[in-house]
Amino acid sequence: MNILVTGASGFVGRGLLPVLAERGHHGVATGRTPPSKPPAGWQAARRHDVLSGTHDATGVDAIVHLEVRRHVPRPTAADIDTFELVNVGGTREWLDWAARHGVRRFVFISTVKAVQSGRGATFENSPPETDDPYALTKARAEKAVRSWAADDPSRAAAILRPAPVYGPAHQAKLAAFVRQVVAGRPCLVGRGDAKQSIVSRGNLAAAIEFATTHAAPGCEVFNVSDRETLSLGDLAATIAEIAGAPEPKRIPETLARCIAPFGDLICLLTHIDFSLTTARLKALGETTVFPCDKLVAAGFRHPQSTREGLAEMLAWRRP
Repeated sequence: MNILVTGASGFVGRGLLPVLAERGHHGVATGRTPPSKPPAGWQAARRHDVLSGTHDATGVDAIVHLEVRRHVPRPTAADIDTFELVNVGGTREWLDWAARHGVRRFVFISTVKAVQSGRGATFENSPPETDDPYALTKARAEKAVRSWAADDPSRAAAILRPAPVYGPAHQAKLAAFVRQVVAGRPCLVGRGDAKQSIVSRGNLAAAIEFATTHAAPGCEVFNVSDRETLSLGDLAATIAEIAGAPEPKRIPETLARCIAPFGDLICLLTHIDFSLTTARLKALGETTVFPCDKLVAAGFRHPQSTREGLAEMLAWRRP
């Protein structure tokens, strides 16, 4: 297939392009700063040049839309404006471009934050998030994708909602947890029984390729997570075993509750990222499971186990 990938220079895009190339796809990798070394068969182009027609991108079969302004913990008014501009406005730009150029497949990479998390498992039909500014814009972008698909019965759209993504060179939430485990610092509160879905970049890239090639007319929504969901305690133990690190250290819950307000104060006064705050304490105790059963039922098979994904991430960290 001839595929146009937006936001191709980002963390997910850097892992996706080789997977698409290995499976015989070609196309255009675009972004505000396009990739410097795209795989063979792929062209790099600035997003403005593609949208304006300066770069000829005719014959595109499908668009994979990765472009995003990511979540930040305490968004400013400027952040919220950028969420709207990139997450909603940018998605509409590419949907309009697809309509003008006769592209009939659109794969939108959303987020599990776009819907309200319930107790236990959160499924694809959960109601949209309405409070968080970032999540709200992703939910609105999803609505735009559904409308695009509904406007023409020959169009096929897939909305993928990845759990938190991890992999080589990533520096998001799980990376901080990995650093704590490997360094032998306290990383768990209490028994660490809360289960939290995550997804390796390899599994997400494979899911994107699957959704792009198997999209059917209409619009389908899929959670994307690793096949197994571990508790934080089991996750920490797996990381420690792979890395040859000490047994993960735990903080009693009562002590953690005393420390967290001081962490909040340190963050407020110094803007230093303290390892335990009220928000992080809450997150460590929450079970957030996003089952990928619907995607598996559609025929998807995970190329990596969580252990394999973590081993790949840890191998990158080693000198």
